[in-house]
Amino acid sequence: MRRSTRFHPALMLTLTAGIAACGDGTGPSGPPVVASVNGATLPSGPVGSTVIVEGENFGAEQDGGAVRFTAAGGTVAALIASADDWTDGFIVTTVPSGAVTGPLVVETSEGTSTPVTFTVTQGAAFSPSTVSWTATASLPAALSGLAAVATGLGSAPMVYAIGGADDGDTPQTTVYSSTVGAAGSLAAWNQTASLPQAVALHRAVVATPANAPVSGSGFILVLGGITDAHGTVTGTIQRGTLAADGSVTSWSSAGTLPQPLHSFGAAIVFGQLYVWGGAGTGNTPSAAAYRAAISPGGGLGSWQPLAALPFARAHFGYGAFAGRLYALGGDSTATAPSAGALPGGGRISTVTHAKIDLQSRDLTAAGWGDNPATLIKATSKHTALVAGGNVLVTAGLYNGAATGATEESYAQLNADGTLASFNGATGSNTILSQGGGNLYNHAVAGYVDADGAFHVLVLGGDDVNAPGTKHAEVFYY
Repeated sequence: MRRSTRFHPALMLTLTAGIAACGDGTGPSGPPVVASVNGATLPSGPVGSTVIVEGENFGAEQDGGAVRFTAAGGTVAALIASADDWTDGFIVTTVPSGAVTGPLVVETSEGTSTPVTFTVTQGAAFSPSTVSWTATASLPAALSGLAAVATGLGSAPMVYAIGGADDGDTPQTTVYSSTVGAAGSLAAWNQTASLPQAVALHRAVVATPANAPVSGSGFILVLGGITDAHGTVTGTIQRGTLAADGSVTSWSSAGTLPQPLHSFGAAIVFGQLYVWGGAGTGNTPSAAAYRAAISPGGGLGSWQPLAALPFARAHFGYGAFAGRLYALGGDSTATAPSAGALPGGGRISTVTHAKIDLQSRDLTAAGWGDNPATLIKATSKHTALVAGGNVLVTAGLYNGAATGATEESYAQLNADGTLASFNGATGSNTILSQGGGNLYNHAVAGYVDADGAFHVLVLGGDDVNAPGTKHAEVFYY
């Protein structure tokens, strides 16, 4: 006898609903797992800054999920501004108002992730419309083409002056460090472990647990540069290991750049090292841009080519802010690194910037674009400091540089990453008036003192009025 099989209507409804819930492809397949926050070991940032969370099982849609930061007496959910900012393995948000240092978690209908400690830093104000420079501890030697970086290691912030060329244009191996005082001034410079290879017109970045997935206290990466008075260009990357007290314990090789370069742009953004532009062999400018992932030991992954700049340029001001890279001014012709003569038609006033795709870490499809506003004057061999929603451009070679006519200029960053019109920064205490001369090939660094105030530091440099004469003076405001 045949036996018929029948399902109760209520059971059919339950099964259908269950299949729909599990099979629509939007819900998480299990508890959320956070693999990385901001591509860093110990992520940090001020209220309002971008946060990227990578992992799995977040769900293809937010659907009631949340990224929760620690707040006084509990937690606070971060804003997910767009539906596209939440995917199964990637979330983009910002540090919410009220957040404090403590665990960050992702919550979904399937559970809560293992917490990751997120440090909420204080956003230091940077208002460069009025600049008043003050002399602080001079370098032990007069140098130009040096690099400067700052970090918060030890009991107080530290500043490092790395390499550079002497009065004979001979690159040096010396590395100096200084502790930042409560009001922003520097203590006397101390020499720490020297570079294995002398360089000038190089670039330096600091990879710490706060901006990269590194172990220990972090590393200083010294990138490229010239190695002798003849202008021989290198692509070598030198890696300095930082101790807990801020000293450099040793230097080692960390590979090479995609090509020998000097006078280029470099920055670490969300655990990736970016380099763009610069001058290669024969001082020929380059338009190329690249990125490489930073490893826990301070090494670099393979270099990935990115969209090229609109045209080749070197000796420009550079920086990164809010997921964008910037190139300000510079030189589009082959120019000797230490030459003080104005480069003529090669000088550039355009400002170019590109947005980083936070998920792929490549540049977005739009690539690089020219900013509507340009520098006040075509300028090269200057510095730019991009921070706190503003940019400050200091000195360099331009029409009127011999009199310091446009020593300082500044612009505000708009919400879309463009820069507003540049204006001359006012202030009676210029670097020239303080005895620092009219500079080019100097170094710049930004740092926050122990009181939470932001400062800009300018170090060394060549003298426009006496090319070949180097400066040891250091100024901050």
